[in-house]
Amino acid sequence: MSPGDSIPGFRRVPRTGVIYVMHRAAECGFRRGSDDWANLGQGAPEVGPIDGAPPRITAISMDPAQHEYSPISGQLDLRQRIAEMYNALYRHDKPSQYTYENVSISGGGRVALTRVAAALGNINMGHFLPDYTAYEELLGIFKAFVPIPILLDAEAGYRVSIEQLKKEVLGRGLKALLISNPTNPTGQVIEGNRLAELVEMTGKYRCSLILDEFYSHYIYTGPQDGPPKMVSAAAHVDDVEKDPVVIIDGLTKNWRYPGWRISWTLGPKQTINAITSAGSFLDGGANHPFQSYILDLLDP
Repeated sequence: MSPGDSIPGFRRVPRTGVIYVMHRAAECGFRRGSDDWANLGQGAPEVGPIDGAPPRITAISMDPAQHEYSPISGQLDLRQRIAEMYNALYRHDKPSQYTYENVSISGGGRVALTRVAAALGNINMGHFLPDYTAYEELLGIFKAFVPIPILLDAEAGYRVSIEQLKKEVLGRGLKALLISNPTNPTGQVIEGNRLAELVEMTGKYRCSLILDEFYSHYIYTGPQDGPPKMVSAAAHVDDVEKDPVVIIDGLTKNWRYPGWRISWTLGPKQTINAITSAGSFLDGGANHPFQSYILDLLDP
């Protein structure tokens, strides 16, 4: 069989930008832990122990029950702890509070996004270009919805106004928007009044706002002293059951445990139920033993 021949039934599946770079680097001699290489191409911010941070987890022991499948939605204690973390950090003054029913646990960010994509109906969904490279291939796999790119202008600093987004939502009939915030790779942040207006606008026009917030802890415009600045749309949600806001985050960036493959999705209970149902046929649930070990890491 010549190199150009394909195996019947299979298409050529491209690697995403980051994975392609890592694959090529390995072919050129890169190995993790090598003193001769620095990995600046992958978002895995491991720097070892940090003063004042919790000690790194270096060993685990397992209850025999944890050899079983995890619940598709994740361990209830973990789901409740995540809900309480968001309430404490962003919603302590709001009457509407998240509970475990508003949280689903997944096996990493890509799995969380895949679950969300699989749960979407026959709609138009907007997403930005440029944005996280995995989005484009992911959005092309599922045929129930139509992905509609929204081009960002370099001359405008890759920023888009809420009024422009409103025109996209109304003019293209968008029923969902997928945005990474802060945006990967441009680094733009929607925060403060702009973020509040975005949440309000998508709620008013019944367009679900799906936010990849994996970099929401890496905000460099905050005060030099005091607690670090963080940004989340959770701070601007009025009613956790009615506002169509879906938030995705996980251990990968802020907690520096990318290999554990633990992420979470936060949103209205009805949406979480649909996302969990998608997980039942897509992935079968997140890593079971690791879930109980991160409860203390989620203490605000």
